[in-house]
Amino acid sequence: MEDLIMKIIDIEDKAQEVIREAKKADAELEDRITSETKKLETDITRKMEAKNALLKQMEEEDADKKIDAITSDTNKHLSELEEKYKANKDKWVTEIVGNIIGM
Repeated sequence: MEDLIMKIIDIEDKAQEVIREAKKADAELEDRITSETKKLETDITRKMEAKNALLKQMEEEDADKKIDAITSDTNKHLSELEEKYKANKDKWVTEIVGNIIGM
């Protein structure tokens, strides 16, 4: 009878040890999952920031090209207007003065 009780106690001790090991493994797994999750979040954030920086740079370069094109077009039109003014200013002054004084 005493042997039976000792075997039951031994089985209980082994069962408790298995439970402790399972809880320890569960805690280690939970820690690993948490660590991997944080690592993935950090990697994703870093990649996202790099892509955002690249997109910002591309948008700024595109905006600069558009600004340069608009500036160039504006300067071209200003040059054309100045040429017309230089070529026609005397004629326009004569016409305006003539219209004012009724000629």
